[in-house]
Amino acid sequence: MRKRVNKKKYSKLAKDIGFKDIKSMTGLSIREGNIEALMGMAQSNIYAVTAELQKSEYNQLFSQKFKNKQDSFIPFLYFLVRPHAPRSFKIMLQKLTRSIILRHSLNISGRGSHGKARHRIKYYPGIHEFDLDQTLFNYLQNGNQILRFSDIIGIERRQRKRGVVLILDTSGSMFGKLLLNAALTTSVLTYAMSKDFTSIILFNSKALVLKEIKTQNNITRLIDQILETEAIGFTNISAGLKKGLQQLNKIEIRSIKKRVGILITDGDFNRGKDPSLIATKFPRLHVINIPPESQKDISKKIQTRGQLVCKKIARAGRGYYIPVKSFSQIPRTLMKLISKI
Repeated sequence: MRKRVNKKKYSKLAKDIGFKDIKSMTGLSIREGNIEALMGMAQSNIYAVTAELQKSEYNQLFSQKFKNKQDSFIPFLYFLVRPHAPRSFKIMLQKLTRSIILRHSLNISGRGSHGKARHRIKYYPGIHEFDLDQTLFNYLQNGNQILRFSDIIGIERRQRKRGVVLILDTSGSMFGKLLLNAALTTSVLTYAMSKDFTSIILFNSKALVLKEIKTQNNITRLIDQILETEAIGFTNISAGLKKGLQQLNKIEIRSIKKRVGILITDGDFNRGKDPSLIATKFPRLHVINIPPESQKDISKKIQTRGQLVCKKIARAGRGYYIPVKSFSQIPRTLMKLISKI
């Protein structure tokens, strides 16, 4: 078990052993954190794997792994066994996965994005921040005489409200790690923009408004909803953009100047109209272009088409086109993007 091999080889090996042996190897894989072996055996016999893992002894083991931050395999295990696992075991894994996501998102978002604008104000006792350049200029204009209270210019930071709609692709072509990163990305956005207007849209063949732009944030509920979602269906980017635009239009222009859409997709749409037509209607639309889950199984032609579509959407939306090489880059890429908004 010390030597790591890929999950396909483990799956092939598991076909030659019985139900009891797979159960035994499952326990050993978990204790050593060998997710490749676990996934390989699960692909061969998911029932043997879940039969072993639902034992009560693993609850404490998983909790200990979480405390020691040796838990990177738990979210993947959750997605692997959730269709077949008993309800109590599934809920336990889902809670741990949610806690892992919250911990990671806090590390990524830190204190959040810079959502406060600087405003110059007159001096008053107890002010914490000053505009030294403007104060010095006023002093010089006064003929280098005594510094007057009226010369001192302070700075007050006021929350700058922004409206951001996050539009996430959850179609069949994006199956795999996407849902985990969708939950993490949603969590990062919610933490970083807690004082702003935010909306979350999921789309495949159809689009779902996971969070309305004027509702209060309930981050645990949002994460659970995504964790319970299935990455299925066709890819209808237009449906997602249409829902996103409707959410942005619910905010009055007078009350907020920054209204932005952020689309995360591989660009390989096979349902709906050309999404760039709807992109032109956004005040601003940025696109984070992620690669297909299984790049080896997808032709370069499809990859190129997806990239071209994403570039076209970003150009039509007058926004940034940001390609990433892996799903794991999405949350930090999102943080950098919203810091510029």
